[in-house]
Amino acid sequence: MSETGAGNNSGIQAGGDIRIEGSAVAVNRSRATTESAAEPDREAAIAELRAAARLLLEQLRTNQEQYEDGEDLVHAAEQVEAELTRDEPRRNTLLRWLGFIGPGVAATAAVAGDVAAIQDSVTSLF
Repeated sequence: MSETGAGNNSGIQAGGDIRIEGSAVAVNRSRATTESAAEPDREAAIAELRAAARLLLEQLRTNQEQYEDGEDLVHAAEQVEAELTRDEPRRNTLLRWLGFIGPGVAATAAVAGDVAAIQDSVTSLF
């Protein structure tokens, strides 16, 4: 059961900063809610996905020295952020860059969880 009290919710929480419920993404203290009878607002979900990608990029920039390929991980996160600025982001491009980032941050559970949550959201939105 999520914070909203709704039952039958497929919410995923990762890293405490990014939450995905259905195909809605919530960053920090915002809430992601879905109703089984309603289509999620795609534009709002994409906006939240963009916010999640910005947060990921900030995390990687801040902690770049902790990762063996820190500079490459930051570059990949920049590519994700750039792709999400397109009118129609390309799913395969996003998943390719996120697939590169995932193993690189595997030792940091919170960041790895955030990457997995963003990947799940990309898969469901595009």
